[in-house]
Amino acid sequence: MSRFLEGLVVGGVMGYIVGILSAPKSGAELRQQIADNSEDLYKQASDSLVDIREKTGTVINEAQTKGTEVFKKASDSVVGTKEQIAQKLQELAGQSTKVMVDDVESATSG
Repeated sequence: MSRFLEGLVVGGVMGYIVGILSAPKSGAELRQQIADNSEDLYKQASDSLVDIREKTGTVINEAQTKGTEVFKKASDSVVGTKEQIAQKLQELAGQSTKVMVDDVESATSG
């Protein structure tokens, strides 16, 4: 994204310079106008870059926060599912032990 912004700024500056150079003015006037306008353009570009950096930083922080929340929810879900599976396995193991004991008792008593 920064390459795009650099290209946009450079393209704007080049277009401005070509426009100024093609205007009918004396050399001294032209140089003064270019100097004045280039300062203004630099200030505007600096302000825009500061705004973009601040907005980008905010977006990145929000994305990191949301990513952390999603990861925590997914992790909690996996832990909950793991605990449910472990509990079901224990229940099944208990039932199979009871069936084996009942089978042994019925085989020895009957």
